[in-house]
Amino acid sequence: MDVVHGREFGRPVIPPPFTPRGGLSVSAIPTVLIVDDEPDVTSYMETVLSDHGFATRSANSADEALERLQEGRPDLILLDLMMPLKTGINLFNKIKKDERYQDIPVVIVTGIQERFSADFKGFFEGLKLRKPSAFIEKPVTPEELVRAVKRELGLDA
Repeated sequence: MDVVHGREFGRPVIPPPFTPRGGLSVSAIPTVLIVDDEPDVTSYMETVLSDHGFATRSANSADEALERLQEGRPDLILLDLMMPLKTGINLFNKIKKDERYQDIPVVIVTGIQERFSADFKGFFEGLKLRKPSAFIEKPVTPEELVRAVKRELGLDA
């Protein structure tokens, strides 16, 4: 069997079941929807997360993300704020207003500098909607990305 970089013949290697907080075994592999207008960024995040045992889907626009949501409900959404046409903020608001998706954790992944990012955190707190689960600043390291996803999914043993 030829295994290279966590993949067997181009397909992700299936890890053992995850055990989230509470000790209940989950047999399904967690799915992460990655939303970013830069294909290189979505490809990078897909590779990092699939190499760590997560299933991934990606979208390069808000409209494409809504299509992906209709195709299947992810366990977590990684969302870029600054996208053309419909911004990540608009998409976030739409997700949180939709009863089908409002309980999906959303992690904001942004290139906005830390000082400006603090203003965005305040902006979300001012909304009458739930705020994002977490913020990650670009560029994000593989370790930081995996740690944030595991934490938000309750998999940080």
